Amino acid sequence: MAHRTSDPFVGENGKPRIVRGVAIQTYAARAAELACMLGFETIWIDVEHGPSSYTEVETLCMAAEAAGGVATVRIPNNSREQILRALESGAQILVVPMIDDAEQAMQIVRHGMFPPLGRRGFNFRSRGLQYGLSKSGSALTEANQRIRLFAQIESLAAVDQVEAICQVAGLAGIVVGPGDLSADMGRPGEFNDPELIATVQSVIHTARSSGKHAGIVVSPGPLLEAAIAAGCDLTYCGSDLGSLTSSWNQVLQTVPSQPLS
Repeated sequence: MAHRTSDPFVGENGKPRIVRGVAIQTYAARAAELACMLGFETIWIDVEHGPSSYTEVETLCMAAEAAGGVATVRIPNNSREQILRALESGAQILVVPMIDDAEQAMQIVRHGMFPPLGRRGFNFRSRGLQYGLSKSGSALTEANQRIRLFAQIESLAAVDQVEAICQVAGLAGIVVGPGDLSADMGRPGEFNDPELIATVQSVIHTARSSGKHAGIVVSPGPLLEAAIAAGCDLTYCGSDLGSLTSSWNQVLQTVPSQPLS
């Protein structure tokens, strides 16, 4: 059988690349499929703030994979239940929010990786293990190689501990959440603030120098540009709802509502 072993961080030429993601806030499989057909390497499925069920998550994972992409799932916390459900639904990139120290990051690996890296429980009939079609030993090894676990850095406490967080074995990297981070810095939503930009760049430098991937969730603009300049190789920009809002507003402005004479 064919196994899902492709690394989204490696291009067709075998060289590292920036992984580009977009949020699917409608939870529509067609939107997920279209995003990956257009060229996004991953989609962002938000279980922390969104209303989605894991049945919907699984469907979106299938749609992304069918179109040549992978699914990123952000879960609400680092509990065993949430990590297992996301990974068994087919998430290849898992983002866990509000990680403030290395112990919390280690719990992600403990629940998200199979032995010897972690203590993840397994069910061979899940999507995450190809429904039991692989030999048991190789299936666990392949899953550990395929899955990317990320800690989301969203507070000044996490910034202070990011070097220790990036030393956690089995953790693929960090994803900066500038919304909550800016609020913790007393500058909520001020994404062009020089101090916020410098802080984000410092976090990314630390992650990359530690051999980890570094991502960010932010709209196009100076902060995204600064993050990429610092070595960010995972970006989540925009959403299907955002694109619909922009497009529909343009239509409404083009065809104004007015009485017919």
